[in-house]
Amino acid sequence: MFGRPIDRRVLMKGAASLAVMVANLGPAFAAPSIKEVTFDPAIPALGNPNGDVTIAEFVDYQCPVCKLVFIELRKLMAEDRGIRLVMKDWPIFGDASRDAALMALSSGSRYAAAVDALMANRRALSPHRTDAILDAAGANSAGLRAELAGREPKLGALLARTQAQASAFELRGTPALVIGGKLYRRGMPVAELRQAVATARAG
Repeated sequence: MFGRPIDRRVLMKGAASLAVMVANLGPAFAAPSIKEVTFDPAIPALGNPNGDVTIAEFVDYQCPVCKLVFIELRKLMAEDRGIRLVMKDWPIFGDASRDAALMALSSGSRYAAAVDALMANRRALSPHRTDAILDAAGANSAGLRAELAGREPKLGALLARTQAQASAFELRGTPALVIGGKLYRRGMPVAELRQAVATARAG
C-alpha cells in the first residue's frame, strides 16, 4: 500500500483548507496547549522521539483519508529525521475503531508495527480482524486482550483527553494535523507537509 502513488484529489476531498494558529485561538476558546496535544506521556512517539518538529495527527484506524495521510507522513519521516510523530487516536467510526486504538496503544514495543499494520489495512475492522492484523505484525493479541481490562481505565482517559481536544478545536472529523503550533483541518500531501515543517522550524 505504501508504495502506491497517492491521488491528491482523494487526499483533499471534503477537507477544509483553513489553517489557524493554535496559540492565537484566544482564552474564550479554551484550547489545549501545544504541549498537552503533542506531548501526552501516554502516547508513544513515532519517527524520532527527540525530533525538533512534532506532528500530531488526529486519526481513526478506519478513516481512509487518514491512511493516505499516513503514507505521506512515512515519506516525510524517511527523508527528514527530525520529525516526531504522535498519533492522536480519535475513534469516530465506532466501537471497532475504539477497540483498535486501545489494542494498538497496549502493544508496547510493537506499537510502531501495530500502527503501520492497522494503517495498511484496507478492510473494515472488528475485534477479530484487529487481532489478526496485530498478530501478523508480531504482537500477541491474546495476551494484549488479557491485559486490556487492567489498562482500559488509563487508556480510556487518554481517548477522552483526545476527544476533548478535538472538541476544543471544533474538528468535524479525521484527519487533522498539528504541526509546530499550527492546526490544519485537513490531510496534506508530502509537499505540503514539508512546507508546514519548514514553517514550524522557521518560526
